[in-house]
Amino acid sequence: MIKHFLKIFFSSLLLISVILSVTALGYIFLYDKDIVIGKIELTNEESKKLEFYESGTFDYGTTVGKAASNKKRFNILVAGLENQRTDTLMVVSYDIEGKTTDIISLPRDTYLPRNEDDGPEFKKINAVYAKEGMEGLTLRVQELLGIPIEKYAVIDYEAVIACVDLIGGVEVNVPFHMEYTDPYDDPPLYIDIPEGVQFLDGEQSLKFLRYRKGYDNQDLGRIEAQQQFIKSFTKKALGFQLPALIKEAYSHIETNIHAADLLNLSSDLIGFSADNISMNTLPGIETPLEGLSFYIPEEDGIKNLVYSLYDLNISTNTN
Repeated sequence: MIKHFLKIFFSSLLLISVILSVTALGYIFLYDKDIVIGKIELTNEESKKLEFYESGTFDYGTTVGKAASNKKRFNILVAGLENQRTDTLMVVSYDIEGKTTDIISLPRDTYLPRNEDDGPEFKKINAVYAKEGMEGLTLRVQELLGIPIEKYAVIDYEAVIACVDLIGGVEVNVPFHMEYTDPYDDPPLYIDIPEGVQFLDGEQSLKFLRYRKGYDNQDLGRIEAQQQFIKSFTKKALGFQLPALIKEAYSHIETNIHAADLLNLSSDLIGFSADNISMNTLPGIETPLEGLSFYIPEEDGIKNLVYSLYDLNISTNTN
């Protein structure tokens, strides 16, 4: 089943720390249009032999790989789609033993060339999905960050409205007066959210997350606003009756995570707090290149971020 999604919409909602569990809330992610929903894929027999937090395509012989072998941290890729391109990507990384979560936002203009002959528009990370699908995109992000990633999840925007309304709304600090009108959108879009602390219902939350104009640093500013929303939503959701929220979210999800893994993770979520969520953006710099605006990943910054995830000393010799 394919949903026609609202135009230019991206966001990701983390409710606690892992995708959907029957005894704990898990993740809710919000995305753009044309996403397949309500599909839980079964893993094959070979992949069932791997631990949930392992990847069958990752090199565990590297310094990070060796650390990952000894640390129960799993990483999930979340991708929001706009037609055949990903509007934005996010990696959610959860430390099972430490009960901490790190969210890494990947700007849509991230420079990630695949073939020398590709035009500049195909050298952005948001162009990978159309050619390589979710599996290929997950592998590319795994290579970019240098951490094991095999699982992914997407969800439709209807979960935004339903789940926010289910918990009675979310409080956010709106950075400026958000005004935008597009009568030709499908459905028509009218955004009018005053500046300051606001209590948003489901429909207003969706508009807040869709809004992208007016930020001083464009997409990076939008990412910061969405991350604020994630933390506010999570704090309130943790005090809510979780099974009802899980049921609402589960019908909207597409993932390659085996349902049995979700059940096994339930005990690992006990004791998680919204205060243990850290927000990050892929280290890099915005730069004009080949006539377009690109976000160039910064290798040392990525290394520092990854090393912090796996408790490695930056002076450690790498492979």
